[in-house]
Amino acid sequence: MPDDMTRQRREIVEAARAFSRLGYVHAFGHVSVRRADSILITPTRPPLAVQQPSDVIEVDLDGAVRSGESTARPIEVFLHLGIYAARRDVNAICRTHAPAASLWHGNKHPEVLHGFGGIVGDIAAYAAVDLVHNPELGSDAAHDLGAADALVLRGNGALTVGATLGQAAARMWSLEERCAVALRQGADAAPFSAEELRARQRWFPAEAERVWAWLRYLGGTEALGGAF
Repeated sequence: MPDDMTRQRREIVEAARAFSRLGYVHAFGHVSVRRADSILITPTRPPLAVQQPSDVIEVDLDGAVRSGESTARPIEVFLHLGIYAARRDVNAICRTHAPAASLWHGNKHPEVLHGFGGIVGDIAAYAAVDLVHNPELGSDAAHDLGAADALVLRGNGALTVGATLGQAAARMWSLEERCAVALRQGADAAPFSAEELRARQRWFPAEAERVWAWLRYLGGTEALGGAF
């Protein structure tokens, strides 16, 4: 049976590859998981679409690379570290440039128009456009995320958080679905009422598990010819 770090590395790569197949990431985007005193995060190379578990790097809580290719540490590792420092409930982060989610900015976020769009939970906004390249900016982004489940970064994609990688990944899929449906429906949109949303929310945990299983399939051995 694989140890905990081996499992985490495999799941990180499965999520990254799945997001690549869905068009959420290309040359840019990252997936990370918290450990006791470090994080595991996808590097900047090779491309996420072809990464292997052995490519995932380990970074300490100050941003220094413990294992893996140090020159491939993401510039925005401090975005992840800032959120982990501020949110003890967050153990995983998915960072993408999903097309529909990337079009929303400021505090204008789509309401839930289709059930799956509610899985993501609460959405917050980060107004700065520079890359989150130092601890101070990481702290700023974490402040703007607050207690929310997703953060849309102005002109710079979006991220979702979760107690597990599966939860964060399902929330990313839900965020994109929510934004895409809103764009398609436009002025004819009919948002869920508070009562309707409450009725649907009881199914979200089970639906999120199914989304995660599907994402792991998309990025896993069966879909990718046993590359692991």
